[in-house]
Amino acid sequence: MNTTDIQTPERFGGEPLYGNLPLDYRQRERPFTVTIADVGRYDSERPSTYVVDACSTEKAWVKALAWHMEAEESIDCYVLADESFEGLPDGAPGIEWSDLRPERKRQRDLDDLADKAAELVRQYKADGTGRVHEGAAWPMVRELAGLDGRTGEGR
Repeated sequence: MNTTDIQTPERFGGEPLYGNLPLDYRQRERPFTVTIADVGRYDSERPSTYVVDACSTEKAWVKALAWHMEAEESIDCYVLADESFEGLPDGAPGIEWSDLRPERKRQRDLDDLADKAAELVRQYKADGTGRVHEGAAWPMVRELAGLDGRTGEGR
């Protein structure tokens, strides 16, 4: 086994992976900056920095880690606590950091649209004619087209 392989500790549990997270019970979302180191650290690559909206530091770290793990298709990553904080980072979004807030909103909207479509299919199956609900499908198609992830002109 080579030294860069992830080792599973013999004892897992007991203490949290990250200690001393601030106790935060405010129930309003606000921006957090989360910086994550991944396999690029072995090649001296810079870590990735994200901005997410969350109600606490812990939830912000979970959102950013989950996004990063899925995007990079790797679990070999961790939050750099010293470079993660509540608020927005310096620098330009898209160059020095990635703003995940619009993507999270788009994903929630897509999930809501999928729920509406599932309900429409259920109604269609119960009705059997298909005529009653044809008019409801077109607005959903238009809404889906607006959630394609592109922004600006030329949609």
